[in-house]
Amino acid sequence: MCRLISDFQRHSISDDDSGCASEEYAWVPPGLKPEQVYQFFSCLPEDKVPYVNSPGEKYRIKQLLHQLPPHDSEAQYCTALEEEEKKELRAFSQQRKRENLGRGTVRIFPVTITGAICEECGKQIGGGDIAVFASRAGLGACWHPQCFVCSTCRELLVDLIYFYHAGKVYCGRHHAERLRPRCQACDEIIFSPECTEAEGRHWHMGHFCCFECEASLGGQRYVMRQSRPHCCACYEARHAEYCDGCGEHIGLDQGQMAYEGQHWHASDRCFCCSCCGRALLGRPFLPRRGLIFCSRACSLGSEPTAPGPGRRSWSAGTVSTPLTASTASFSAVEGASESSEDDGFFLGERIPLPPHLCRPMPAQDTATETPNSPSPQLPRNSRPGMPRQARDKNCIVA
Repeated sequence: MCRLISDFQRHSISDDDSGCASEEYAWVPPGLKPEQVYQFFSCLPEDKVPYVNSPGEKYRIKQLLHQLPPHDSEAQYCTALEEEEKKELRAFSQQRKRENLGRGTVRIFPVTITGAICEECGKQIGGGDIAVFASRAGLGACWHPQCFVCSTCRELLVDLIYFYHAGKVYCGRHHAERLRPRCQACDEIIFSPECTEAEGRHWHMGHFCCFECEASLGGQRYVMRQSRPHCCACYEARHAEYCDGCGEHIGLDQGQMAYEGQHWHASDRCFCCSCCGRALLGRPFLPRRGLIFCSRACSLGSEPTAPGPGRRSWSAGTVSTPLTASTASFSAVEGASESSEDDGFFLGERIPLPPHLCRPMPAQDTATETPNSPSPQLPRNSRPGMPRQARDKNCIVA
């Protein structure tokens, strides 16, 4: 890892690679005097200052691995690449270093100059203030130290290492993803001519598997849960809701009623009065202690009577359409589509009498793009170096 970071720094463009070392910090910007080092770090959040043996040092190490993935540059850190893919990776890495890689330099803005505008926040950088300069962005382009962040993840650019592309600075990870898709299972850049595309994300052909049982999902029905694909059988066994009426699973292809965290099959047999058994689909009901009733009399355990005015507190459940599983397709590596499906049930809400027709509910656990979602992992029991699964012949080729 140290060799890899040194390689990045050797290829980066910097105005001054000489500098002072301070035993207080795990890393300091090169070319600064001690008082300037303190001035620079005073601009950063305290928990991100890389003091030795501090949370800031751990943050720096974590960001080095995340922002500069070794497998984005060296074939030895990748699993089971074909020879042609290795050649493409080398060419990809060399081109990025040659055309996009740089390292910011830190300087004090001359007092004699009125100042400049920060490229990130648009606020003034005055004379005597400390600023970060990126030569690939052009002369005069500068940032406040706390503003020198990746345009995608908004994290501080670790050790001031950046990739400049289309007028913006990026960390290595997100710059690579602007050029090539990344496999959501193994985290490697995809260099093969085809890949699996689902929910606006990409996988190597053999890596699109059920998160639970590792069954191949190419061309098969699947359900996304927390950005992880599941086969229909595993989803129903592990994540399907139980019916409060009959106690059985509510299948993917079955409609259901939902109210205040409770679920029922959307059938007259399950969604009915707990006292007299009257079907309640499309009718108002009275919830009481986890049960539903057709009238106040039934909720009290007495014979049903016509309710008087002002004595009812009615609710209406929300009906959901069956959860439709998606089907993965294959596409060229350049393509990507955005998912427009929502994630999760909307719990039922109380509405006044008379009840309106129940509204269709979005399907549960369909995938959406979320910025802080957890990083995808290889399917369980997978080991580095294992060959990829063969392409499913029943898959759809886009």
